[in-house]
Amino acid sequence: MSMIPTIYIYGAVALWLVIITVLLTRMLLHYKNLTANVSKKDLISSLNHLISTSERNAKDIELLTEKLNYEINENKKHLQKIGFKRYNPFTDTGGDQSFTAALLDDLGDGIMISSLHSRENTRLYAKKVHGGKVSAQTLSSEEQEVIKQALK
Repeated sequence: MSMIPTIYIYGAVALWLVIITVLLTRMLLHYKNLTANVSKKDLISSLNHLISTSERNAKDIELLTEKLNYEINENKKHLQKIGFKRYNPFTDTGGDQSFTAALLDDLGDGIMISSLHSRENTRLYAKKVHGGKVSAQTLSSEEQEVIKQALK
């Protein structure tokens, strides 16, 4: 029976030692990272620290989610929809000197400003818009068009 040369045995043992050393080093580095912020360097303390950190993170995420939802709802109240049209409502004036502008929030609330320009004077009107509609006054076709434009 032939014997395996001893050099192969020594090579296999050396390779085995290198593999074990690499695995042990990786495990020790992982354990060191696991116990980095823990005063007592045992596994139970490390796990308790991770659990408490996870609970704090969950509470922080919940608070941030509530704040984000509040900010989203508040943002709906800011003016963000705009409609604008220039036109000539009178035959005796040249050019589109009159205009109507609607400034609305996300809910369709806001104001509409109309300026009617003629040769003798300029009149300025403001109307309250609620839910995309003006209930107190009648609207001209241009004003209705501007509100539709703003609500798109």
